[in-house]
Amino acid sequence: MADKIGVALIGGGRTGTPMLKELLKYPYISIIGVADLNPTAEGIKIAAEKGIYTTSDPMALVGKGDDIDILIEVSGDTALKKAVKAAFAKSGNKKTIIMHDLIARLFISVCTHQSELIPTVHPDDVGIGN
Repeated sequence: MADKIGVALIGGGRTGTPMLKELLKYPYISIIGVADLNPTAEGIKIAAEKGIYTTSDPMALVGKGDDIDILIEVSGDTALKKAVKAAFAKSGNKKTIIMHDLIARLFISVCTHQSELIPTVHPDDVGIGN
């Protein structure tokens, strides 16, 4: 079997949903789970319909640890981002890469052939320090 990349998504709303829809198109991507505080978020609904793990507790998803190659964190919650980084450090997880909102916006913009970068819905979520 070919290599697969395990991807988890925190934030199933305005940024996370188009990202999830795009990722689901590729057989080499395994969606580990989707977390959103809103259990009726569109991304949660899509994931549930596909039999993908969903939760309203982002830290439960983070608990999947080394199964996650890339964690896409697009919740806009800077305190949550810090908690995620701390949880990975505490568990010794040095494998998972956390994808920031800016990279997600670039990815969505390129994949959907936009002539301009899609606008942020989390203007305060900047840099790796958050």
